[in-house]
Amino acid sequence: MEKTLEGRFISRVGAFLGRSGLSPTAFGKKAVGDPNLMRQIGRGRSPSLRTADRILAFIAEQGRASGGGRDPPRRP
Repeated sequence: MEKTLEGRFISRVGAFLGRSGLSPTAFGKKAVGDPNLMRQIGRGRSPSLRTADRILAFIAEQGRASGGGRDPPRRP
């Protein structure tokens, strides 16, 4: 399990991409209106906390919309 907040965030987004079937480009565009988001994160860009909140809210909303409920509990 990732120890850093950044690592956990990237893992969570990656897991969502794997479940959803969205391409990284489509995900960035739908989540925050930035089709280059995941490419830039892969190159070391750190999203602001506000942007990270928007991304996590998008992931949560997609889970509710698909009937998937919440993500499984995370270990501390």
